Amino acid sequence: MNINLPALVGSALLAIAASVHAVNVEPPKDAVPFRGNHYKAFLDTNSTWWEAKFACEDLGGTLVAVNTIQENEFIRRQAKGNLIWLGGADEFEEGKWTWDNAEKFVFKNWDANQPSATNGYNFLVLNGQNGKWKDATDFSGKVKGYVCEWKGTAPKNAGPKDADLKPPASLKSGVLIKTKGSK
Repeated sequence: MNINLPALVGSALLAIAASVHAVNVEPPKDAVPFRGNHYKAFLDTNSTWWEAKFACEDLGGTLVAVNTIQENEFIRRQAKGNLIWLGGADEFEEGKWTWDNAEKFVFKNWDANQPSATNGYNFLVLNGQNGKWKDATDFSGKVKGYVCEWKGTAPKNAGPKDADLKPPASLKSGVLIKTKGSK
């Protein structure tokens, strides 16, 4: 019987790696449940996008991918007014935005004149003041945090309801503009 030892060892390592990834990682106890997932904001970190990505992965999560206006508002509130990294980038093809967790990049909430289409690696930032997105380089120095997400770890109906997730009133030149019916 001819045994290929390197192939046998490689197969065993692949089987072990697959079983490790199959284990459902629990989010941190202080992560907030919302619509089937848990989220945790890490603010005042001054992390680059890559540092934020790897920090989330080290905890068993991913940088957040935003798929609805309600999720965007939920994440905006977690940001507490800070600029934070989201899990989006156009690092593989300029102008073609993708989520790092491989979800489809369908919902978009770009700010005016965004994305700015600067050449090079661009990463997605959420403005915690108005919930709008912009692109930034990894070393912008202005991004003060990130949000990690753990998929499928919370009840589907967890968190605030749609009626409680109204985006903030429009901001113009730093002045809050009240609309009819707003308080």
